[in-house]
Amino acid sequence: MIPFYIGAVMRKRAVELEKERKAARAVEKLTESDTDLVVVTENGEPLGVFAHTEVVELVDDETGVSATSLGDCPLSPVVTVDESESLETAAAMMKENNLRYLLVTKANEIVGYLTDREISKAVAKSEGKSSK
Repeated sequence: MIPFYIGAVMRKRAVELEKERKAARAVEKLTESDTDLVVVTENGEPLGVFAHTEVVELVDDETGVSATSLGDCPLSPVVTVDESESLETAAAMMKENNLRYLLVTKANEIVGYLTDREISKAVAKSEGKSSK
């Protein structure tokens, strides 16, 4: 068992862009070192998630990112988990939904996100403590 809860290891900042914005802006955000995904919103509500996988799909479809709005892009589904849940719960949800990340909520508001990378780091930290 990993002795961590999602809130302790999640990324605290999720970039949000409205669906009318161009995909090129989301791609710019994805190149920043602390950004793994962009939450695409409609009237402030999450509509889908745009990540590196979606960039690959756009390139494969030969769709220009400068001309395509985020609302017209392929998006991953919004799957949320409360920050108080365990990492085991998050890992099961990722596996069940075939995702590498979850949006993290507190009182039904998005407060960050969790990636498979954060889970790996928590496992390594936990194993490091138990092997001493």
